[in-house]
Amino acid sequence: MSRILAALSYVPFLFLLILFLPKDKFVIFHIRQGFVLSTLWLVWLFVWRFVPLVGWAVLAPLGLVFLLYLTAFGMLQALTGKVEPLPLVGTWADKLRL
Repeated sequence: MSRILAALSYVPFLFLLILFLPKDKFVIFHIRQGFVLSTLWLVWLFVWRFVPLVGWAVLAPLGLVFLLYLTAFGMLQALTGKVEPLPLVGTWADKLRL
């Protein structure tokens, strides 16, 4: 059950619901990662929506591919029971205290 909860925490903003369930250190690690990833999704949505031309043509497609990769990577790590930080952004999650 922990692996499923950990994997679901990578779905944007679903980690908020998982916060209220009983959890262990493994799930908390992935909730932190999911929080950082959800924040990045918000930033990406802002850039995609409000930054003209450069945001639409360059940043939006590259950001989407990067975020989809991070989401899939995190979910796969959680489902296989691994505790490995997300590439490039995992250190931000380590600084969070939940």
